[in-house]
Amino acid sequence: MIDISLPLQNRMITYPGDAHYEEYPYKTHEKDHVHITRVLMETHSGTHFDAPFHMLPDGKKASEIPLDQFQGRASVVYCSGAEIREEDIPSRHESIVLFKTKNSEKYSEHFDTGFTYIGLGAAKKLVADGCKLVGIDYMSVEKFNSPEPVVHKTLLRADVIIMEGLYLKDVQPGEYNFMCLPLRMSEDGAPCRAVLY
Repeated sequence: MIDISLPLQNRMITYPGDAHYEEYPYKTHEKDHVHITRVLMETHSGTHFDAPFHMLPDGKKASEIPLDQFQGRASVVYCSGAEIREEDIPSRHESIVLFKTKNSEKYSEHFDTGFTYIGLGAAKKLVADGCKLVGIDYMSVEKFNSPEPVVHKTLLRADVIIMEGLYLKDVQPGEYNFMCLPLRMSEDGAPCRAVLY
């Protein structure tokens, strides 16, 4: 089993403008005879999924998405360019497509605005192909500073779940079983633990 989730920790990478993840001891063995950690985070911290409601006021909320949409056969596809284009998508692939890019080398404390992203043509192709979940190995599928989140909206309008913040550095391209269990949150998305096997 391959864990493709980012560890949640202080100083982890955060999309510009989002709140930073924070954790600290709330109770300690020395003072309270137990250890409890307090966590402050967003629904889009670390490895997470975007529900349609994240971008669409009338879109499905996280609580309305069945868990079986988060599991199944997956294709891990490697793309070396700055933009994932329609021609980068194999003619045959599973209903879950995870893009491995040079982004997996960029996880650090500092956000890299030049990350590889999914182009609009590729997003439309993934919808036309009947994908149920699309993931990428950085904090957004959208080009940084895009005037409109057209890729998000193209996928989410078709009820294609978006996963961001995957860690695919040590994963070889190919076919896998995929399983992801998001926290049971009700609104725009949730942090996830995702694995391949």
